[in-house]
Amino acid sequence: MMINEKEALTLLSKYNSGTATDTEVKLLESWYSAEILKQNLSETEEDFSHLKDEIWAGTLQRANLVEEEVFIAEKRPARSIKRWYQLTAAAAVFIIGSVYLINRQQTAENSLSKNLEMANHITAGKNKATLTLANGHQIILSDDVKGKLAEEAGVCITKTKNGELLYTIISKPGHAASPGSAYNTISTAAGENYQVVLPDGSKIKLNAASSLKYPASFTFQKERRVELIGEAYFEVAKDKNHPFKVKTKGQEVEVLGTHFNISSYADCAITHTTLLEGSVKVSLSGYAGEKDRAAHTILLKPGEQAIQKANNITMLPADIEQATAWKEGWFCFKSTKLQDVLSEAAKWYDLEIVYKGAIPTDRFTGKIPKAASLGKFIKLLQLSDIKFSIEGRKMIIN
Repeated sequence: MMINEKEALTLLSKYNSGTATDTEVKLLESWYSAEILKQNLSETEEDFSHLKDEIWAGTLQRANLVEEEVFIAEKRPARSIKRWYQLTAAAAVFIIGSVYLINRQQTAENSLSKNLEMANHITAGKNKATLTLANGHQIILSDDVKGKLAEEAGVCITKTKNGELLYTIISKPGHAASPGSAYNTISTAAGENYQVVLPDGSKIKLNAASSLKYPASFTFQKERRVELIGEAYFEVAKDKNHPFKVKTKGQEVEVLGTHFNISSYADCAITHTTLLEGSVKVSLSGYAGEKDRAAHTILLKPGEQAIQKANNITMLPADIEQATAWKEGWFCFKSTKLQDVLSEAAKWYDLEIVYKGAIPTDRFTGKIPKAASLGKFIKLLQLSDIKFSIEGRKMIIN
């Protein structure tokens, strides 16, 4: 039984919504086969890639986007690649000379417009943090706050014109009152990041929803020990007599002077430690004996990454660009699960993500400036056919 173009349009709409029966799918495929013969299209990989490129390029052009700022959906559930190709090609053949494309685009634009209207009120994150001093006093750090902030334990805390938090020793050793017991904590909420220069000259940049606890002064310390929750990029000042140690959930990193990134969020079961320069030792926590500790320690070289999960730690080649993109002001995804994409968005735009029904298994590759508003982030996700809505700071994935 053959169908006409009007019937094909109806079936194609049902197929896209997932309501087509097996019989209707077979009818649509038969119609496609007949149309494909008329167009002299083949099912070679070369034609498939070419067709995908043309459809994607047209989508970008209609959305007024540039390629380096887009997400590309790499995987769509419950559809084989061949069938996706066949029915996309069928749609491409049928759409030519019809009003279907116009109607479909208008519907998508109307839906997108509603989401964008809500999302445009949510801007990108800011250079902001909260500093909690050893005495409990809290100081809100923002671009509006400059100059001297406080003095404690023989240290002057100032905010530089470049937006960094700077610690300067103002008294000689022995004149400060128990500086080793004075700990400060700098923390960022969702939608915030900040850089601090510690008393030893080490630079640490905190990602969103992170915190760093550290001594107000390292003067009387045998080692420079800090505690991290969340994600931070470290540029550690060299001091071979005073090792620099970072304690995170389930592990400890020891360095002498190096550049590295640690991602250890409380809501993530895995901690990633990525080394750019120098060398670091990554050890699992909870092993006091020298022999046991050595058995659960790995030494990283530049370009390597330690992956720690529970009581296991492994080493892999690192993707430096992806690991440090946040520090350079980018979201960077490479075959990344939708849940992980939205997890980063939630931290940066201060969102609550709610899933209704099965979680889509799409993966995304691409990058977008973190300075972009949530509206643009959503506009890009819309191209992947992910269905969602915005209610205040809640993103609902249907």
